[in-house]
Amino acid sequence: MRLTRRVFAAAAVASAVALGGASSAHSQVIEELHAALPQEYRDNGIDVAVFNDWPPDEYVENGELKGWSVELAREISERLGVEFHFAPIGFDGIIPGLVGGRYDLGVSSFGATEERLQSLDFIAQRYAGTGFAVKAGSDLELATEEDLCGTSVAIIAGSWDHQLLEGMNTDVCAAQQLEPIDIQQFPTQAAAELSVTSGRTDSTAAASAKLRFLAQQTGDFDVETLVVEAVLSCLGVRRGDPLGPIITDAIQAIIDDGTYMEIMTRWGLEDDGPIDQARLITAENFAAE
Repeated sequence: MRLTRRVFAAAAVASAVALGGASSAHSQVIEELHAALPQEYRDNGIDVAVFNDWPPDEYVENGELKGWSVELAREISERLGVEFHFAPIGFDGIIPGLVGGRYDLGVSSFGATEERLQSLDFIAQRYAGTGFAVKAGSDLELATEEDLCGTSVAIIAGSWDHQLLEGMNTDVCAAQQLEPIDIQQFPTQAAAELSVTSGRTDSTAAASAKLRFLAQQTGDFDVETLVVEAVLSCLGVRRGDPLGPIITDAIQAIIDDGTYMEIMTRWGLEDDGPIDQARLITAENFAAE
């Protein structure tokens, strides 16, 4: 099907914070996708919950909402021809907010899990592996999964990394009769990072790109060589919401016209898990992903 386009001149962002980044030269409405939106979304726009502390994906800095996935969301808004009403919030409020109907789209670099797929569908953005960062100058070396056994790792509560580390405890540490990983959960990523710099925990686990950005910006961390389990980093919508396949098609258009790689390159992520095929992940097709 040939997609017709018209220029979308209306503002694509309404938010309590400023939104950084400029539109691309390809930022035009795709008529078929706009028409496919439920009338409620066409009339009222789309309420978007954005994780406020996960650079370089999505974060707030000096009152400005930034990040490569924020720029991607802005491009999706313009392709759909509806306003995205951005609300930067903590990670722990995003999934309940989506399930409860307060928000329609979650921009939070989600990892898809069987549990989450009981209530949400996910739209792939890129591949991201889990990395580990230690306090700058630490003698601890994390080069293999076995090196994690017997150490303490700080993560944000409810993150995909908890499932990953629990799996390592079973498949790596217990299997080789090593001490388990001491998984310590914190309400925010900032609190997890503080636990490392204060000496409470040995390392923090998060997306490798996020940790590299953290180390570059603060100088307080060294990023270890170990990167594991590259998985799709995703946007989230309520399970079965027509918004899921529509946003998937919008991302494919953004990939096809080159805007996707422009955004990735602008944030230094051109070699860090880009995708060339948009996909919608549901409970029904998750096993095949």
